[in-house]
Amino acid sequence: MAERDTGGRPEPEDGEPTQDDDDAPAPRPSPPPSWAELGRTVGASITVLAALGGLVLGVRAEQRADRAERQAAQTERRSFAEQVDFYGTSSDVVVTNGNPHAVYARLLLPERKLWWQLGGLPPCRKVSVPRASLRAGMRARSPSTQVTDADLSSLVLEFTDPDNRSWIRGGGGALGPSQETPAARGLRMVDLSESWNRSAQVAPMCGAH
Repeated sequence: MAERDTGGRPEPEDGEPTQDDDDAPAPRPSPPPSWAELGRTVGASITVLAALGGLVLGVRAEQRADRAERQAAQTERRSFAEQVDFYGTSSDVVVTNGNPHAVYARLLLPERKLWWQLGGLPPCRKVSVPRASLRAGMRARSPSTQVTDADLSSLVLEFTDPDNRSWIRGGGGALGPSQETPAARGLRMVDLSESWNRSAQVAPMCGAH
């Protein structure tokens, strides 16, 4: 077998470095980052953190604005509803609308599922409904249905606001949202279109809006 030509140099034994290995330059350590590079890195980090902080603050501000807007809308709707009222006298049931907008309402006996449609109450007006008209109207609409003065003492008023939300006003003055709308079906209804509904009087509670 022919010997390998090593150019006159002795062939290294296994594991010993060659001349070429000794002459190879050692790797230089990376120089430490300069102050300028550190400043740029820190500045970039601060910029990112500031952007994230601004994003969080922006989201929170938007959420607060949304809550404030919803609360303002709820307050406005309730303010509207508070200007609608009714009360009873010995002979009449008086319904008032103190708003500059018409109110669509009905008088309701919830337990008996009977109601009387009032239609659109004019703005800043009140109507006086004779109890006798309530009884006669129901008797004409449903001859088998008997309504007494004791029943009428349980009347409540249901009406809608401009956003078509339904409210209920109890005989004692309590006000709250209603689960049904005045247009709900399935109840026996009397449409009160008598002359008293066409001769509404000015509501003393109507304020300037």
